[in-house]
Amino acid sequence: MKIAAQSLQNVKAYIRPLDFYRSELPDMPPPRGSGWRDGGLCPFHPDKHAGSFRVNLETGAFTCFSCGTKGGDIIAFVQQRDGLSFPEAVQKLSNDWGV
Repeated sequence: MKIAAQSLQNVKAYIRPLDFYRSELPDMPPPRGSGWRDGGLCPFHPDKHAGSFRVNLETGAFTCFSCGTKGGDIIAFVQQRDGLSFPEAVQKLSNDWGV
């Protein structure tokens, strides 16, 4: 599966990281401002202590200081969480968000 550059640009332009993480991370505290924020419980391991998972609400980057999972944008988040290839993750985001 090949992803057209236009599809990738549409996904990145249409889905704001703030909106994505609000939807995907129900334990994320209400964000104040932009940049790196507490993402709540890490979705990549059985996390019981909030605070180690951080998300960047401008770029979509994420990192967990407990399990070490990290990525540069919401596409990487979907890839790692759902075990998808890059094109599959872009397609899933396109479908889920109506892009």
